[in-house]
Order: sequence, then C-alpha cells, then structure tokens
Amino acid sequence: MSDWRTPVSPILTDSLIHELIEDHNSKGPKPKAFDTKLRFSSAGDCSRALGYQALEYEVTNDFDAPAIWVTTLGTEIHEWVQDAIGRRYPGAVFEPKGRIGNITSGSSDGVLDGEVITAIIPNWEGGRALFELKTMGGFAFEKSIGLKRRTKELTNPEGPRISAVLQAALNAYTHDCDTLIIGAIALEAVSKTVGAGAGLDAIGRFVAEWHIPKAVWMPWAEAEIRRQENLVDAAEQGWLSKPVIVEGLNDDGTLELRNLDPSAARPYWKCDYCAFKQTCIADGTGIVEVAR
Repeated sequence: MSDWRTPVSPILTDSLIHELIEDHNSKGPKPKAFDTKLRFSSAGDCSRALGYQALEYEVTNDFDAPAIWVTTLGTEIHEWVQDAIGRRYPGAVFEPKGRIGNITSGSSDGVLDGEVITAIIPNWEGGRALFELKTMGGFAFEKSIGLKRRTKELTNPEGPRISAVLQAALNAYTHDCDTLIIGAIALEAVSKTVGAGAGLDAIGRFVAEWHIPKAVWMPWAEAEIRRQENLVDAAEQGWLSKPVIVEGLNDDGTLELRNLDPSAARPYWKCDYCAFKQTCIADGTGIVEVAR
C-alpha cells in the first residue's frame, strides 16, 4: 500500500496555473508605458541587466510557473486595492503614465492630490501623494516592519525594499508629488500570538504603510536617474557595466551598491530571477564590450 501522505503529480490542482502559463506565453513581453529604453519598475536593478534591457538583448531566463503565480496574485490584489481606494478617496487617479526623456517610463499605482486626501484625513499635510503597493511573503513583510518572532517585538525595521522606493520615486518625480506612500500587503499574516506580543492589531499583522517626504526621496530619484542615464549612454556607445545592484542606502543616505557574480556557487538572490542570467554568466563580471 502506497503512503498517501506523499504528494503525487497533480491532475486537478494545477489547472489554473497551466492556464496562466499559457496566457503569459501568448501575450509576450509586457509593453512599456512609453517607447523608452527602460522601465520605472527596473529602478535599482543590476547595472548590467539594465544595459541588456536598453539594447534589447534576448531574454535567457524567462518567468517560470511560481513567478507567474505570484505576479498574477499581485496584479489581482493591486486591482482590488485600487478599486477600494477609489471608493474611499473619490478623485484619486490610478495607473497614470510618466516618462523621463527617452531613458525610462512607467505607470504608478495611484496619485492623490492633497485635497483628495484631506477630504477624508483632515490633518494630512503631505500634499500631493504617489501611491505604490507591494505584495510580499510573510518573511519579507516581517523584515520590513522589524518584527522579531522569538522575542515578539518590533525593532530596527528595514522598511520597503530600496527598489520599491526608487520605482515610486521615479513615478513621483514625473508627477510632481510631495510624498511617497508605499504600502505592503503580506500574503501570509503574522500569527495571533506573535502579533499580540508585538502590539500589532489585526490589520497590522499583514498590512504596513510608509510615508516618505520629498526632501528624503528626491535625492534618491535624482541619483537613480543619473545612474540610468549613464548606463544607457554607455550601452549605446558599446559598453556594458559590471554586474552591480543598488542594495540599500549608505549611512549618509546615498545609494549603496553591491557587486554581483551570477556564476558564484551562491549568487545574490536576484541573479537567479534575472531575465539575462545566462548571458551575464557568459560575459563574466567585468566591463563588457558589446559585439558589433
């Protein structure tokens, strides 16, 4: 008698994901908001990968089934949240497009004028706001809010990923916003026991929000714009950067860079998800001259 506890190859449960895979493959690459070299969603990404993207290199590491599933869930949640915000804050604008020259473009989750917010939150003083929503797993969520499960306390929150902040900052730059509002919804909630010990209410166990003023985010946006302009210019002149990613912030608030090696025994986690991983490995870790 076989052990029924051992999972078998699914014949029913995988039906939806097979449909999603077929739909993803039939649509092809997602179009850009405008005809630019890069996308706002690539903010903070590896410099080498941005060069490949600017030169339209062939993708060698496409989305797999788990990635398609996670992004589909994220898209559904984004649409639900946007619909709810629209009902709560009439006048909010969703998916407005923006561009920065011919370098990069994209669309934001939402833009809310100050009077739209003060109609509901009278003490709001943040002016025009740019909203960016991110869905994430439970572990990433706990790191972002600084939750320590063992001691059931909140300490040293990491906040949203720097890539999410930079993406929002580029959108805010194009829409002349004052405040970044970055929201996070976890796909797995903190347990009741740990949440109670840390002082989290029911919503706080899986929802978080950060407000970042213009004086803070604008220098990051300007630095990322300069970085991307330099990368695109170098790529068009025939040179690709070393694999370098924006990992976080230095103590002085400047962007912190990290050298990557996708061929390492344990590469940086984003290398495994990079669309150009195999090409990058073949090119090596130094500056690369583009074949003409």
